[in-house]
Amino acid sequence: MLSRFSRRACAAAWALCWLAWPVAAHHGGDVDWADEAVGPITGTATKFAFQFPHVFFEMNVEANGGTEAWTITTRWTPTILRDHGWSRESIKPGDKVTVTYLPHVEKPRIGQMQTIEVNGRELPLTF
Repeated sequence: MLSRFSRRACAAAWALCWLAWPVAAHHGGDVDWADEAVGPITGTATKFAFQFPHVFFEMNVEANGGTEAWTITTRWTPTILRDHGWSRESIKPGDKVTVTYLPHVEKPRIGQMQTIEVNGRELPLTF
């Protein structure tokens, strides 16, 4: 039979694991970014998603005589970005977007933006 201390310790450990699960589920193991930023690359925005959990946009980049579809994400939520001047209108389809980014280690056209300019205007990402 477990002592009162052991029961409390088991209950506390279970509660801690239960509370930590959403964080582990959200960040999963499939998002690994390279250690150093690359770029810049420039493309034409096709979609902007100012949504949780992370803001992202899609763009077409001219390469090899054609276009390649890219997805670039931020590490920030809409709430944080809104506090620094971003809005749902920060990037619109057709905008010229230039980014430096951390590349995804396994998916060549996915990145986490480090700097961004939209139509020549820098949007803040360092705060």
